[in-house]
Amino acid sequence: MKRLALGGAVGAAFILCWVGAGVEPSSLLDPANLRAVAAFVRGLFPPDLSPEFLRVAAGATVRTLAISIAGTALSAILGLCLGILATASLWRRGPLLDGRAAGPLALLSLAARGVARFLRSVPDLVWALLFVVAFGLGPLPGTLALAVSYAGVLGRVYADLFEAVPEAPVVALHAAGASPLQTFVAAIWPQAAGSVAAYTLYSFECCVRSAAVLGFVGAGGIGAEITVSMRLFEYGQLTTLLGALVVLVLCVDAFSRAWRGRFRRNAVHGSGVLQDPLELRPMRRGFGFFWAVVAVVAFADAGFGSLLAPDVLAHVARFASQLFPPDLSPSFLASILTPLWQTVAISVVGSVLGVLLGAALAVPATASIMFDPEARLRPLRALAYAVARATLALLRSIPELVWVLLCILAVGLGPFAGVLALGLHTAGVLGKLYAETLEEVPIGGPEELRAIGAHALQRLIWAAWPQARETLASYTLLRWENNLRVSTVVGLAGGGGLGLALYNAVQLGFYDRASTLVVVMFLLVSVTDALADRLRRKPAAQRAPESGMALVAEAG
Repeated sequence: MKRLALGGAVGAAFILCWVGAGVEPSSLLDPANLRAVAAFVRGLFPPDLSPEFLRVAAGATVRTLAISIAGTALSAILGLCLGILATASLWRRGPLLDGRAAGPLALLSLAARGVARFLRSVPDLVWALLFVVAFGLGPLPGTLALAVSYAGVLGRVYADLFEAVPEAPVVALHAAGASPLQTFVAAIWPQAAGSVAAYTLYSFECCVRSAAVLGFVGAGGIGAEITVSMRLFEYGQLTTLLGALVVLVLCVDAFSRAWRGRFRRNAVHGSGVLQDPLELRPMRRGFGFFWAVVAVVAFADAGFGSLLAPDVLAHVARFASQLFPPDLSPSFLASILTPLWQTVAISVVGSVLGVLLGAALAVPATASIMFDPEARLRPLRALAYAVARATLALLRSIPELVWVLLCILAVGLGPFAGVLALGLHTAGVLGKLYAETLEEVPIGGPEELRAIGAHALQRLIWAAWPQARETLASYTLLRWENNLRVSTVVGLAGGGGLGLALYNAVQLGFYDRASTLVVVMFLLVSVTDALADRLRRKPAAQRAPESGMALVAEAG
């Protein structure tokens, strides 16, 4: 009875989200929209490969890379400061306190954790929009947006890494009379340095993807050129720019993987928790000078020279003063309810669409299923596997905001375009994660079912799924959290929700309303994170099944 009531409540909530997201499947078949999509597809080819535009695309790509490098460097510095202050074992609890009550430094530590949470809860595109108003158009606002947003992420991760190091060296130094900072430098940092470097490289990958879309609000880079090409209906240029973006992302991923190979690979990426400390290998001479030159060039190309212009700080101060106090009038707060509900609805329906598409593509993208040695039609299966993998790569390579612009052609402005954009990008991400999870399932259960004559689908349902469902559910929940953050900004490209309300407030100069909307976004993301953390709490440990037949018995 409880399950029936829960299922009914979930179904009713989804129907409300469906209505709130303005889903109208019939608009996909509207003749005018179909003609617009056909014209768009025809315009994509051939790509614009003229020397003049290739120079434009190359300059935008280099600028995007410079924004990413400078943003990552600043976020690492600020994140390290926040991480040290937020490390509970240094300031709030643990053997370093010797049983003493926590003092003012403990309050400072809690404040650092709160600042980090706020910085990472507000989407980087929102930070970019605010910095564009403060500093003007160009790459500098994008760099500062990445620095602020990812400082919040890295601050939390670094703090978790510092708390996870073995305590023995820490306690020994403290017993010898070392201060907390001396203990950190001599005992905590040497054990955590490799882990910090590995996760900072992963953060750089994320910054490159983020920098590619910050130009949608005027923050420079390849996103700004994509926006111009879309507005001028130069779809051949769009093909070239998207190709440049894909090449940039693939090159950065390859670079990051190669450098992460310098560390022992035992990090659980994305969680900030490591099984063991990582070790750095010695760096060759000359690399330090090389990276110093790269940093100088990146900061110069990222627009930091504009800070030397007169009246810049005065303009920033005027803008900051206009943000306060936030508009808390009852009429404005009431007007936020509709875009707030749209934002939640977009994230829910978009995530469900992504789960369905991703699951449908994950099965043919699973090597252990498609390359079954006993299966027939092996060439056809290999072709289906290649097509599924390529489709997933394409879906996740194009950022959500680019998908929004493309979906607007198909369904027009509004939240439904945001739903489709989130669904398509999420399908690419989750489809890959689902396929890899199914490939990593222990083969004992499926092989036992194969021995009694079960075919591939039966082995998937009765052996692979029961072992993988907890991991699949965790990935799905994490992706919904991410989609909720993204759904707050899809309106900046015409996808409805809080992002559209924020964009209108900034464009009209209602900065007090903009600050209110930023606080609402922060509260929405914080509440969602708390809910997701509660849902992810594991129940009491359960006994692992003894065999594949035991899995079948438990499922039945």
